[in-house]
Amino acid sequence: MQALITFFVELCMLRRAPQDLPASEILFGLVLVADLLVGLLVGLTAGLSFWTSLIQGVAEIAITLAALLLALNLLKLAARFIQSSTALLGSGALLGLLALMPLSLNPTGDQQTDLAALGAFLLLGLVIWGILVTGHILRHTFDITLGQGAAIAVAFEVFTVTLITGLFGNL
Repeated sequence: MQALITFFVELCMLRRAPQDLPASEILFGLVLVADLLVGLLVGLTAGLSFWTSLIQGVAEIAITLAALLLALNLLKLAARFIQSSTALLGSGALLGLLALMPLSLNPTGDQQTDLAALGAFLLLGLVIWGILVTGHILRHTFDITLGQGAAIAVAFEVFTVTLITGLFGNL
């Protein structure tokens, strides 16, 4: 377990690549559950209800995995799905855990405080770092540049947030 956590830390530091992971469906399942649980904690910390957090987490994971599988199939790279999706979910879970602290400072709340501003700033930094990590994973998955991967990550993040907020924002 320690080696796995170390791997995802190194992946988030852009030192490892998704192809360094074993293509294991069991590992994929474990990381999928971990990402879902962390997403649930992030939603609850941000003030969402249990069910809204769960539904949004499931939707985000489903959209991400479906888009990845579609792109890999279109480019005839489907064999990379398990490793790249495990890398995306694992890095997302790790960054989600890191987001709990800034979210607990209430950066989305009604009161404007110095701590809330610090939380918002830290959260913005994590979002930017998450885009770089996703770009890094996409770079290795699709044999593109980091800039191209980051641009895809930004576009996908905007699309996903807009879609999930539109579908489930009023729950």
